[in-house]
Amino acid sequence: MTVNYIPSDFREVQGSREVIYKKYGKEWKISPQGGGNGNWLLTRKSDVLVDGKSYRDFVLDYYGKSKLTNKLADIFRDDLKSGKIKLP
Repeated sequence: MTVNYIPSDFREVQGSREVIYKKYGKEWKISPQGGGNGNWLLTRKSDVLVDGKSYRDFVLDYYGKSKLTNKLADIFRDDLKSGKIKLP
């Protein structure tokens, strides 16, 4: 079982709406920036992947947290390996 932590990220990009949404729309939250001059702010939340499947919401609910950090992901990884947590 592979557990990977993906840190949050942001980028500023330029381009037309269609190109940006086609290229980044599935993985990033896209916000216009600069008054409609073709500038976009892309943001992505941190995530925990177990064998390629996202468990972000599960981890936050299980530990009662609102922010997913690398330290919390390490705790989750340790609890998973020790058998303390069984995945649905």
